[in-house]
Amino acid sequence: MAFRKPISTLGGLTWWKNTRQNEYFILQEHKVGMPIWPYKYRIIMRENRMEIANSNDFTEIKHDWNYLEDHAVPQIEDKIDWLNDGKLLDFMTTIILQKT
Repeated sequence: MAFRKPISTLGGLTWWKNTRQNEYFILQEHKVGMPIWPYKYRIIMRENRMEIANSNDFTEIKHDWNYLEDHAVPQIEDKIDWLNDGKLLDFMTTIILQKT
């Protein structure tokens, strides 16, 4: 996987074609590729248009896409609602009262 620190998405749709999209990510294919650009495919975050993965091999970028969908997308049903947790609220109240 070619995951890395997000960088600017230089070029926009002038050089890139959107091939797959969801609510969080966009998979793009470079219209020319080598030797103009060092890689053919990239995944960018929809929220801030930053590139987070790239590859010259479609199967590798597809694997990255699947990994992101399974692990990076917020899991709403697994989210812990800390603010409405009565035990946590009681614990925090106890700590605050001990310090005063």
